[in-house]
Amino acid sequence: MEQPLLEIKDLRVTFHTDDGTVHAVNGVSYKLEKGEVLGIVGESGCGKSVHALSIMRLISIPPGRIDSGEVLFYGKDLLKLEFEELRQVRGGQIAMVFQDPMTSLNPAYTVGFQIMEALTVHKKLDQNQARDRSAELLSLVGIPDARRRLDDYPHQFSGGMRQRAMIAMALSCEPSLLIADEPTTALDVTIQAQIVDLVKRLQRDYGMAVMWITHDLGVVAELAHKINVMYAGYIIERGHVKDIFKRTRHPYTLGLLGSLPRLDEAPGTKLVSIPGLPPDLVALPKGCPFVARCTYVTDSCLESMPPLENVGDRDHLVACWNWAAIAEGAA
Repeated sequence: MEQPLLEIKDLRVTFHTDDGTVHAVNGVSYKLEKGEVLGIVGESGCGKSVHALSIMRLISIPPGRIDSGEVLFYGKDLLKLEFEELRQVRGGQIAMVFQDPMTSLNPAYTVGFQIMEALTVHKKLDQNQARDRSAELLSLVGIPDARRRLDDYPHQFSGGMRQRAMIAMALSCEPSLLIADEPTTALDVTIQAQIVDLVKRLQRDYGMAVMWITHDLGVVAELAHKINVMYAGYIIERGHVKDIFKRTRHPYTLGLLGSLPRLDEAPGTKLVSIPGLPPDLVALPKGCPFVARCTYVTDSCLESMPPLENVGDRDHLVACWNWAAIAEGAA
């Protein structure tokens, strides 16, 4: 069987604070195949971004610390690479688009300089070659009059244009994996749709794998092949998009789906909300972290965290002691 592009094994990340140790990522394991689009969804604070930053070793140490695990990229553990080796992977083979396009670009340098920098470092292009390629990339992501705009500073770009510039920078070295960390959060709905369509087109044209981190299930429904649902630092459900939406087996995922507005509902129908609050990551409960908000609680839920187990014939994994009861209720 062909080696996966990325394989994460038992990744655990903590942050040491004055209030105690925050258990941000708790034994995350999964594989990402070449050319696959993976959606990572969950509430704020569930570990989506921290786990992605840990892949590229971008968390601040201290207070953060990667306590254990392996991050195998083409079979090589990124957590064990020397800095110079890791520097070649960052940007060159794995690229990242960050949440806020307003602050991701350096205001002191032109947009062109910031795109050209990656090309000169990783592709060893000279200044003229790098400038020509940067203009091509800006044009590729839909910025008009691209060559002239290379000399503009970030404040001269709108929010949507800055995010497009960030995507151009990420694609400059033709990476095998693009990690997009809530790249449309600060943008209006129209621009969000344009960015999603842009990434879909570029993923298809370049054949790269994409990890799309978001709290918006509507986006991953049209973009992703598989979904990881995260809660309190754990993956609590993982599977193909159709399985997650049509054969949901975790009560938290049911709650997320129930909170989405639907066009086929009667006027005046209220959205369903998940009761309670996420657990304190400094003092996680002994059993399932969703236990205080769940309507399917049994004694087992209070005693231990359920393992991820396969509940379907297409690698549909769920961490819930009572997934069979949920399946019966959905039947």
